[in-house]
Amino acid sequence: MFHSEQQNVESVMVSSAAMDEKRAVLIISYYYLPEVRAASYRIHAWAKYLPKFGWEPIILTRYPDGARSGLAYEYPAGLIQEMDEMIKCRVYRAASKQSFENIWNLRARLTAKNNASIIDVCIRRMASFVLRNFLLIPDEKAGWYRSAYRLGLSIIRRHAVQAILSTGGPWTNFRIASRLSRITGVPWIADYRDPWTQRTTLRIRREYVIWFLISRIYERIITRTASGFIHIAEPLRAGLQEMIHRPVHLIPNGFDPEKFRERLQYLPSKKVFTLSFVGTLHTNTKTDVFFEGFHKFVCEHHVSSEMCRIQFVGDILGHKAALQRYSGFHEISGFITFKPPVSQGEANEVMCRSHILLSFPLDMEGCFPAKTYEYLASGRPILVTPDGRYRGVIRHVLSQTGGGVILNSPEQIASWLGMKYQEFRSTGSVTSKTDHSSIWKYSREKQVQILAQVLENTILHTG
Repeated sequence: MFHSEQQNVESVMVSSAAMDEKRAVLIISYYYLPEVRAASYRIHAWAKYLPKFGWEPIILTRYPDGARSGLAYEYPAGLIQEMDEMIKCRVYRAASKQSFENIWNLRARLTAKNNASIIDVCIRRMASFVLRNFLLIPDEKAGWYRSAYRLGLSIIRRHAVQAILSTGGPWTNFRIASRLSRITGVPWIADYRDPWTQRTTLRIRREYVIWFLISRIYERIITRTASGFIHIAEPLRAGLQEMIHRPVHLIPNGFDPEKFRERLQYLPSKKVFTLSFVGTLHTNTKTDVFFEGFHKFVCEHHVSSEMCRIQFVGDILGHKAALQRYSGFHEISGFITFKPPVSQGEANEVMCRSHILLSFPLDMEGCFPAKTYEYLASGRPILVTPDGRYRGVIRHVLSQTGGGVILNSPEQIASWLGMKYQEFRSTGSVTSKTDHSSIWKYSREKQVQILAQVLENTILHTG
């Protein structure tokens, strides 16, 4: 996908004539391909479609884990450049070092002990408390700041960058953009993919009390230097707007229509009733209601593991929690498999080959899995259970598109799965009510059209 090369400064200069054709925008994102992350796909899609609207994207990101991680410290910033050959976009990578590495290593050693003493536990908890609440401001990626800032400054000077766009979290991205903007005078736009210190992040407020108080002040200071703001969902957009007293644009997550043009060639099995979850299974993901409902469905319809399966594909941070939740239902343990993250193309194929796609709630108002939009594009029915605190947003999306149902009790789940299973046994397939014409508002290309207008307005009002 990427062609990497070491060049001197002169070889990466862009002529002024070329820059007259398209204005350059520096996009700062800690995560980028090949890392399988929602942030990676959001930024990659933006970089792909921005040239259609008069903007030349330049990506500033970090080296993937295990890939020449120290290179940016061995050479002066800016000598290493890659080209994303898929979209013909420049990609610069700055190495990330772990801040306070000795404390991290100490905590890791204490955590790994099989028979930790009371003293070990106290030291580990103290180390965690100090790291979270005092040392890692704005977040644990703070070690990326120095090299990324240096490289960003070099990029702006070489490529006549006219706008900076940073996406968070991690919020270190915002810190880098803020300083670059102050030093160079180039306006920057803050893209919130998650809330930072908004009141919706209740879990963070409980676990990182001091961090929350410090970060609330820090967020206000950093965002004063921003010229524009973007958020992914209406409740979050309104909350941020209320907090900073400035307009916030809405650009939700979405899907790339080109990735689904041939979706009809991937059809579900006619022999095995397949339910799939694709994405990140967080440690606080609520799967209890689903597993109980699935257990009832299996028992009531005498379903065997040869006729039905559930597959979890992606980051399985919550694997152990999920195992604990369904371990009491011995009858369904043979139905479930966990698979590691796959490429976007493979993930899309998994969706298209499934009869039902599963979605679980996050304990954060206004947030729901980014994969929901790819789910919609695949045309397969979506089962959300239970609706949680994000019910308003996802209810709106599903009712608007006809893409699926939200069920809140094991009885509802068992009944609905039973109907779909009987349809599968009778016809070899499961029908979908998704209105494909209504999901195109969530296509990346249409979203980038909005983004390009935000960039235009930002330059217009700050120039």
